Amino acid sequence: MIKRFISSVGYALNGIKIGIKEERNMRIDITVMLFVWHLIPFYNFTISEVGFIVFITFLIPAFELMNTAVERAVYKPDNEHYMPAGAAKDTAAGAVFIVAIGAAIVGVMLFLQIDGLRNVFMFYTKNLLHLVALIIYIISAYFFITMDN
Repeated sequence: MIKRFISSVGYALNGIKIGIKEERNMRIDITVMLFVWHLIPFYNFTISEVGFIVFITFLIPAFELMNTAVERAVYKPDNEHYMPAGAAKDTAAGAVFIVAIGAAIVGVMLFLQIDGLRNVFMFYTKNLLHLVALIIYIISAYFFITMDN
């Protein structure tokens, strides 16, 4: 039983690795997730708000992986259009889009608080080394997102 569990974890990790390696949107999701987590300490969020932020930032890459699974499952190598396959792919992409819109709304509601924004600004204006580290993160994130398969 433990051996099967370890195998299933290995398969899941392999799926995540495939998603990161081959799907640009997955890399964007992870980059944004890490950046959002970085901002949390600057705000006076409740534990429930932090839990919701962490949950929704995990939900988006999870939906992205499901979208990738649907796209791969209905992939047709020829140029003939097959309506059910296209509808399945479009519907899965729509699910990701809906979750992303919800996450963006939540992000605007939670992260556009003046006190939190002021805390972020004050921290980076007083800590040049951290500002340099943030710039390096942004540059690294660009290369991570745009890397070839």
